[in-house]
Amino acid sequence: MPARQRPQPYRRGKTWSVRYRDETGVQRLRGGFATKTEAGEWIDKKLDEVEALRNGERLSPSAIPTVTELVDQFLATHEVDPATTDKLRYELKHATREFGDRRVDQLRTPELAAWRSTLPARTRHQLFRSFRQVLEQAVTWNQIDRNPSDRIRNRRVRLDENREIKPFASWEEVESIAAELIPAYRALPAFLVGTGMRPEEALALEWRDIDKANGIASIERVHSQGRTKPCMKSDRQRRRVPLRAKVLEALDAHPRRIGTRLVFPAHHEDDYLKLKTFYRCHWRPALRAAGVEHRGPYACRHTFAAWSIAAGVQLFYLSRIMGTSVTQIDATYGHLVPDSEEYLRGLLDAYDIRPEVAAELALS
Repeated sequence: MPARQRPQPYRRGKTWSVRYRDETGVQRLRGGFATKTEAGEWIDKKLDEVEALRNGERLSPSAIPTVTELVDQFLATHEVDPATTDKLRYELKHATREFGDRRVDQLRTPELAAWRSTLPARTRHQLFRSFRQVLEQAVTWNQIDRNPSDRIRNRRVRLDENREIKPFASWEEVESIAAELIPAYRALPAFLVGTGMRPEEALALEWRDIDKANGIASIERVHSQGRTKPCMKSDRQRRRVPLRAKVLEALDAHPRRIGTRLVFPAHHEDDYLKLKTFYRCHWRPALRAAGVEHRGPYACRHTFAAWSIAAGVQLFYLSRIMGTSVTQIDATYGHLVPDSEEYLRGLLDAYDIRPEVAAELALS
């Protein structure tokens, strides 16, 4: 390995210059520095860069990938399930569409911040977060020195919560929707509202996961984007969900298809029901026919959370049943039930009265 260069700045007319050898050994000249100190500071940084290139710690400019190439490398080496890879590929299309032919080291923080502001408000946080993850991998691979998106604040946009999350008003409303569905799907609204399961979890349920005798459903797998994957043992998603009376009644009335292990198979097949197909061909028309304000199937999960909070279910237990964190439950659903404060006040008042009652009993 050649010894580190020790070039010294020298004066050329009214400015200072310095000679050095680049990573290929070719001699270079850089001039135009106003002072010797400025020239010295520049050459120190340049020599560090040359040293890193020679040692393979940094790529030469010609070897640095474009954004499209980096995204392809990232997806090829990112060890996650295929459904997650497909989701990331879709999210990263926004970045490749904007910066695809640009070299990664040419991206600048101000332009990334400006691009982020053009992304759809609903998905902006997630889309930018995915691209930031890719840029961080480029740092790990020594393709760039620092992540240009690091100092950009990626806040979640607060949307109109009343518009975004609409729980159903009552079981009567849920049952009116079920009445408009074909028999194969008639149990789904009550099942989803009564268990709080994600639709992707309910569509992956098999009859062996249902224990009617003990009133328990076990979530062992999830079906999403045309793929079924098992829940990890350490994942919150793998859990046991209590089946209330309303759910058991719906299951008792639910026709069991011969030849399939699925609880809610596709109507004309023994395969998994596609959520998009169910929404477009069955759910949306049923809401319209029942005269219920439009909302997606996830409104069933929102309804379960809202009604559970109103019933006094502690957030810890609710998070366990729904397969998420207490923080997420509180942030997403805590505002939905206006009488939760009244319920809490009643509990506190009841507790405060207890010493007075005890004292009266002691005096009597």
